[in-house]
Amino acid sequence: MPKPSKDVLIETLRGLLSEAFALHQKGCTGVRLGRSYGAADGYMRALMDIGLLADKELRAIVVEERTRLLGPATQTLQATDSVADDETLAA
Repeated sequence: MPKPSKDVLIETLRGLLSEAFALHQKGCTGVRLGRSYGAADGYMRALMDIGLLADKELRAIVVEERTRLLGPATQTLQATDSVADDETLAA
């Protein structure tokens, strides 16, 4: 049995993500939504475990699909390396 190509596996992932985001957008809750997100999550885990995609590549795919289906994020957060920033926020 031939192995599916990387492109086919990524398109399958995009389909799983698309389904999960569509259900979320429609207001679906509970088991159906959880099962859909779980399938996408498990598929991503398998792609990482077999070494096909790295974490950063998977995040990029999720962001692309989310943006395509639900629009851009409302805010972009930047990571900070400074402990001083955290202390300022706590004060």
